[in-house]
Amino acid sequence: MGQRARRDHLFVETDGQVYLVHDHGKLRFPRVGEKLPFPTEPNGVMDFGADRVLRQKPRLDYHPEEWLGRDAIFERTDVDPLVKRAIYTTMIRCVSEVILSNGPRVLMVKAVRGFSKGYWNVPGGFMDYGESPEVGVEREAEEEIGVDIRLDGLLNVYVSGFPGKPAYTLGFVYKGHVASDAFRLKPDEIEDVGWFTVDKALTLTRNPFAKWALVDFFLQSKEARSALRVHRHGTAPHAGGPDRPTVFLDRDGVINRGRAGYVRRPDQFQFLPGAIQGMRLLADCGWQLVIVTNQDAAGWKLLPEAQLAKVHDRMLAGLRKAGVQVAEIYYCPHNVLSDCACRKPRPGMLLAAARDVGARPRSAWMVGDKPMDVQTGRAFGCRTAWVGPKAWRRRFAAEVRPWSPDVVADGLLEAARAIVRYSEDPVAEASRKSRADPTITS
Repeated sequence: MGQRARRDHLFVETDGQVYLVHDHGKLRFPRVGEKLPFPTEPNGVMDFGADRVLRQKPRLDYHPEEWLGRDAIFERTDVDPLVKRAIYTTMIRCVSEVILSNGPRVLMVKAVRGFSKGYWNVPGGFMDYGESPEVGVEREAEEEIGVDIRLDGLLNVYVSGFPGKPAYTLGFVYKGHVASDAFRLKPDEIEDVGWFTVDKALTLTRNPFAKWALVDFFLQSKEARSALRVHRHGTAPHAGGPDRPTVFLDRDGVINRGRAGYVRRPDQFQFLPGAIQGMRLLADCGWQLVIVTNQDAAGWKLLPEAQLAKVHDRMLAGLRKAGVQVAEIYYCPHNVLSDCACRKPRPGMLLAAARDVGARPRSAWMVGDKPMDVQTGRAFGCRTAWVGPKAWRRRFAAEVRPWSPDVVADGLLEAARAIVRYSEDPVAEASRKSRADPTITS
């Protein structure tokens, strides 16, 4: 028996009213090709395998009260199941989670099932029907870790999309602490629990709410801010107000040419073609520029930090001559074997910029030529651009694939143009949000 041919349906909705047609005692979506009594414009696509639902916005000069309200559709038995499925998919989900802290460290739980299986997350989950966010997070967290929690207030409220679906989750995230650390884990849901610094916790979770909330917690916690020690060049006095749009830039391979044996002297520093123009374009469009660089040469004692400062002074002089200002340069002077907060892919340097110059993950990009740069940006919860010659990108394509860069480009200038287009194009921005990691807790 052959597979049924794919059918296209029209999901026409305005102000919560849905246009349906009568068909042998059933209410269904109109199908493509059937004449509608009003003009429409496209508003997205929903793919259900054998059925594709095309969202349409009607152009009307009145409110169609005679249409069926979406809230009433689920109570009726004469509505096509596809209609109910499509409407349910577009309904916002609500989760409630909590950052439980002990000094600068936060509690993370590792899931054994669901979307988060094998990943760490902050405690919490979906709210029950009629349940307030505060009650929901206390219930979920206490079920997961087996001890009472105390809430210290709301941290923030976040919205994130589901990949490939016109569906969104609303997340309430609280601050709190535990009454006891004698945890009794729910065995069918949580396999492990642990306390981590914020920089480490960010690398463990794929939950965008958790990432954004961890950064917000870090900014509000004096202990967490003080515990993070990151080296910086000291470019200018910090005037970090809240939420300054920021582009983080890796250095070698993005701004300047890398070289065998490292860039160890000022005269070895060479800007890559288009790098200065790309930085100037970003700055002219309102982005502050922050450089974040691993410096293995310093870690292996091949490059004294005083000499590294001279290399950076050479770079800054060239940028100033071109009218480009850098908010700050952060660098990791540790070697590859170090378990430090600042070495990428740990996002310690990005956290330091959040503390010092007002960078925020939801209004930031990370641009780098190495997969670990993209991984670092994802850990921080921001958008990412992966740059480099095509041969370089082919070489590392498999390694970067799990981190799904938002932009892939030959160099910094091309990436800068794409970042500007992304920010100016509301359709591209909506598409980005729909590709964000879904927040589905265990």
